[in-house]
Amino acid sequence: MTDRPAKPSRSIAVRLVAAAVVWIVAALVAGGFLLSNVFRTPLETAFDQRLDYLLQSLLSAAEIDEDRRIVEVRSFGEPRFESQYSGLYWQIERVDGEAAIARSRSLWDFELEIVEALPVGTTVSGRLVQGPLDQQLRVSAIRITDENTAGTYDFIVAADIGDLLVSINAFHVTLVWSLGVLGAGLILAVILQVYVGLLPLRRLRQALQAVRDGREERLDSDFPNEVKPLADELNGLLDHTQAVLARARAHVGNLAHALKTPLSVLANEGASPTPELSGTVRQQTELMRRQIDHHLSRARAVGQTSPLRAQVPLNPAMLAIVRTLEKLHADRSLTITVDCEDELAFRGEQNDLEEMLGNLCDNACKWARGRVHIRATALAAKGGPRLDIVIEDDGPGIPAEQRNALFDRGRRADESKPG
Repeated sequence: MTDRPAKPSRSIAVRLVAAAVVWIVAALVAGGFLLSNVFRTPLETAFDQRLDYLLQSLLSAAEIDEDRRIVEVRSFGEPRFESQYSGLYWQIERVDGEAAIARSRSLWDFELEIVEALPVGTTVSGRLVQGPLDQQLRVSAIRITDENTAGTYDFIVAADIGDLLVSINAFHVTLVWSLGVLGAGLILAVILQVYVGLLPLRRLRQALQAVRDGREERLDSDFPNEVKPLADELNGLLDHTQAVLARARAHVGNLAHALKTPLSVLANEGASPTPELSGTVRQQTELMRRQIDHHLSRARAVGQTSPLRAQVPLNPAMLAIVRTLEKLHADRSLTITVDCEDELAFRGEQNDLEEMLGNLCDNACKWARGRVHIRATALAAKGGPRLDIVIEDDGPGIPAEQRNALFDRGRRADESKPG
């Protein structure tokens, strides 16, 4: 059975903190190595410089006779050379392999051994050798040739690096604790920063919960610039949902209004039966069936597409309606003109557009004497571009006292014409 790879965390906070922790740890480790080298190098350099100084002092203090023996090594002011196994030593030996011809009292009976050959006339520093009592010694040495005795000698000064390592290790301990505390502080700061930075998203979630619970209708607009576009889009979605609900209620109202008259006719016929009752029932039943089928088809059309994305070109829809009206009113010789730019579009359902324009244009054609004009323009509005459609006719018009009655669903301004 193959193990599935672990899925990455879906938490933005965890991803941000994890990425920051990786970079912080990497930066602190690199910085620690750099600081360690910066501290260690000067200490080792100073250590070698002191050994070089003692080596030059040894060269000045040593005198060699014609038998290639040390006549005298004068004291050069370092008492540790006189204490047994003190950690500071010097030694002079001939290159011909004989035993050391002179060494400091601190070496006692121990002899330093340098495996690698030394260059003549050049001081070599930084090599490590084994000393007495298992001490690790850092040496500074030089090989010289004496012209008087025609002999070659190695002059060696060595010192125990224990104190140097103690200083370096103490610095490392301090460095590790310091960087550890710094890293912990940085990680806590990152966690706090991520928590504070994601607070607007938590506020957004709480605001959405308030909308869902019915305590609020819209999201608060007081969000940071990075979150505000998302809140605005969600408010737009809420507005669209409200509009869809309003349209659904309007469809129900339209259906109820369409069924109201047939039901009233049936009720009246049922109260006082007549020989024509069966025909009236069939007629009104067929009318109700057409109304129900019409509104159900409208509901299915709305459910199949999203009004948020629908864009219906306005000019072709208007021209199609005009062609239909010209056929319906061909006996009246009406002149129907359209003034609409090609780029104008209706943001919504084509069925809605055709129903609105068809009803209004058909009403204008019924009352017009000879001319109907349809004009569409785009107007700038606060919420975005608005489509303005004006339908004009040369008919008698609507009296001012009856205009408000047009918005009453249960009444008609004129009963003399169908529609």
